[in-house]
Amino acid sequence: MAKRYEIGEKIIYSQSGVCAVEDITENEFYGERTEYYVLRPLYDAGSLIYVPTSNETLVSRIRDAMTKDEVNGIINYMPNAEDIWIDNDNERREVYSVILLENEPKKLTELIKTLRGRRETQRMKKKRLHIADEIFLERAQRILCDEISFVLGLDRSSVDAYIASRIGQADVKDA
Repeated sequence: MAKRYEIGEKIIYSQSGVCAVEDITENEFYGERTEYYVLRPLYDAGSLIYVPTSNETLVSRIRDAMTKDEVNGIINYMPNAEDIWIDNDNERREVYSVILLENEPKKLTELIKTLRGRRETQRMKKKRLHIADEIFLERAQRILCDEISFVLGLDRSSVDAYIASRIGQADVKDA
């Protein structure tokens, strides 16, 4: 059985990142009453997300935020993160889409490292990273940066410097 979240809790929801459980409400659609979590993304306060509490697939995309120790563990993992590049464009899009949906910090870290490395390789060849890969990179960085910012109580603009200081690199960018 899935964990029951309470109003006021801060959670992580799929690609939306850090959200507050603003309400738990019931609505009637097509003659059926359904209970919903009403989520408000912290970094997009104009949005609301309704997640039916009975939809196991959608509820499984809600998780607790990392702890400070877990965040620092992810940061320490960054330099050694696995390269998960997939040559086939369609397969790569499918796998990377699932990684974003599942929003698992270790996999997001691997995706970011892989795409940053690929972007640098392309830059050395005077080429650009495919636009779909740039979008995956941007989304993964935003999701992970927002959670790190929230957990550590840092301004989003300070996350890169924090990561750089943790792993001893002055050139970490776009976390």
